[in-house]
Amino acid sequence: FDDMCNALAVQAMRASSRHPLAFYQTEFKTLAQEAGYDDVMEYLRQDAYNRKTSKYYRKLHNFATTDGAAAVIVCTTEIAKKLKQQPIEVLGISGASMDTRHPRNEEKITEISIRQVYEKTGVKPSEIDLFQTQDLKIFDQIDSAEIAGYLPKGEGWQAALDGCTGFDGERPINTNGGRTGFGHAYAASGLADVGEVVQQMRGQCGERQVKKLPETALLRGIGGGQNATAAILRTVQ
Repeated sequence: FDDMCNALAVQAMRASSRHPLAFYQTEFKTLAQEAGYDDVMEYLRQDAYNRKTSKYYRKLHNFATTDGAAAVIVCTTEIAKKLKQQPIEVLGISGASMDTRHPRNEEKITEISIRQVYEKTGVKPSEIDLFQTQDLKIFDQIDSAEIAGYLPKGEGWQAALDGCTGFDGERPINTNGGRTGFGHAYAASGLADVGEVVQQMRGQCGERQVKKLPETALLRGIGGGQNATAAILRTVQ
């Protein structure tokens, strides 16, 4: 578990270091070398640089609180087609809410909201090219991606260790670095995720651009500890 989370952290920082607005601008490979480590994973196992904050998590597995703002322009598809930018359509949005005392609250409301948006849009998990998810704990990436069917159930840990979930991997997740790399501006991060996905779908992300231009993306958000939202976006052909 520790190596999986460290691998996700490495991927997060690789992405955020290539995003001009991200909180963290230096990837761990550089920090490890400066500390005298050739192996970045060994560096991240050291309490001196990445101390344990709980039984399973370390400091750099957690979100970074930042300031920030986000905005998008929403209009009809017909109007969007007349504008200069490639139109990206919101196929559907769903949400779920549950008392925080439920023992598996976040997983349950994530499952409900994602199932509903699949049903509403008719989109299948196999059609998703890009997954963006709120990851206050970095393992949330794998947990929610498996719930969404974006990664095979029980195999997400291996995808993380293999680098498949990085922005240049086969199943990219959180291409801006997520909450641990890009940072978490309360109430703005969810909309910032939409901006990241739209830029990726338009091929505008430069050094962190995913290998295959995404046509369909799924976003999962969590707010207030008891509310989940799922949205599916698709490039207008």
